[in-house]
Amino acid sequence: MRTRRSIVLAAFLAATAFAPSDFVLAGDRLMVEHSKEPTKAKSGLGYQYTFKVMKHGSHEPVDGADFMISTDMPAMPGAHHMPHVKGEATGASGTYKAEFDFDMPGDWNLILKFSKPQRDQVVISDNIEKKEGGHSDHSSHSTDHSKHSTDHSSHGSSN
Repeated sequence: MRTRRSIVLAAFLAATAFAPSDFVLAGDRLMVEHSKEPTKAKSGLGYQYTFKVMKHGSHEPVDGADFMISTDMPAMPGAHHMPHVKGEATGASGTYKAEFDFDMPGDWNLILKFSKPQRDQVVISDNIEKKEGGHSDHSSHSTDHSKHSTDHSSHGSSN
C-alpha cells in the first residue's frame, strides 16, 4: 500500500512541476462578450467582430490579451478550413476586433485561444446569415462558462 501512495504522489508532483503557471483560478478565467457588424465581403458572409474580454469573477476588462481565433462549423467538423485570425486591440479597454469572411451560412463556433494574460479558451457559438437587399445581421452574445459547455481541456497545452 505504501508503494502505491508514493507512485500516485510522485505522478502528481511530476504533473504539477512542469506547468505550475497554467493553473488558473475560476475567478481569473476569461469571459468574452461579442457583437458583429456586416462587412462588404464578396461572399456576402463577411463580419467584423468586436470582443470585450473580461475576468470572469470581477468583470474587469482585460488589456494586453493575446489570442488567435479559429472557426469551426459543428454540423460539418473539419470541412471548412478558414484562416486563423489574431484578435487586434482597438484602443478601448479590454476591446478587440477581428474580421471574418465565412464560406457558408449556418451555425459556427469561434474558438478564442488565449496565450496572455494566461492560457485559456473561450468558444462562442454564432449563426451566420447571408445579407440580402441591405438586410444586415446584428448579434450580441455573452459567453458565460457556467451556462455553456465550453471545452477547457486545452489549458496548459500548446494547442
